[in-house]
Amino acid sequence: MHEFRNEKVTGKWHYHNELELIAVVRGEFSIYTKDRIFRLTAGDVAIIGSFEPHHSFKDEGIMEYIVLQFDIFKYIGQNLISYMKYFTEAGRLYSQLNYIFTESPEVKRRIFDHINEISREYARREKGYEIAMYSLIYKIILELVRSDRSSLLDLKNDSGIIKLLPVLDYIEKNINGRVDMKEAAKLMNLDYFYFGKYFKKYTGKTFLEYVNYKKIVNAELILLTGDVSVLETASLIGMPNMANFYKFFYKYNKCSPKEFRRKLLLQQNE
Repeated sequence: MHEFRNEKVTGKWHYHNELELIAVVRGEFSIYTKDRIFRLTAGDVAIIGSFEPHHSFKDEGIMEYIVLQFDIFKYIGQNLISYMKYFTEAGRLYSQLNYIFTESPEVKRRIFDHINEISREYARREKGYEIAMYSLIYKIILELVRSDRSSLLDLKNDSGIIKLLPVLDYIEKNINGRVDMKEAAKLMNLDYFYFGKYFKKYTGKTFLEYVNYKKIVNAELILLTGDVSVLETASLIGMPNMANFYKFFYKYNKCSPKEFRRKLLLQQNE
């Protein structure tokens, strides 16, 4: 959780199943995601989303930082179910919330302190440390929800998204194979055509658009972190028709799969 580095570091593209919070105690380094670069110095905090590809870079010099990785769903009980959509892949990428730290240094400082205290609690592991860690993670979630001035964590249509959670789970579990809209509609006991309208209303995408989007997200992860061809990648995500694969990949990335891989792997080695 708490790491010290004093050598040049060039990380490879990777991702985590969990949400990742990084607090820099000393030194400076950069985190690269698919869409942007975070340049961090002492006192800075960054959020990296689950399943969000990223890598890091730093020159020589002592660097001390805290990395906190956790599954957000373990901290969301029945009393917080209406907030669940904020931390699912159906919502926006976590890293978009990093604007909060730029706009509000005070919020950044408080979250930095919470992360630091979590690290200390974990290191000491005194009686009740699990309770303390849970409490601090709840405080971090609360800070993000209350500080979101751009309404990325929009409170609209909570109940509608909550009803879709079994469907989103079904899509997630079957995303690399066949995802059947009729089966999804059955999960909600809705008519096939009404379900289609309902899904688009609360996600902003048609069912097919959402499934294809999720497949392309998986393709990005494979291309960046796996040693497989573009053809194999298309097969692994359940989109063996190469014409369709290229079409949807270009739609979301404005480049071909080969160009995407080449550009980001070159960035990694700069």
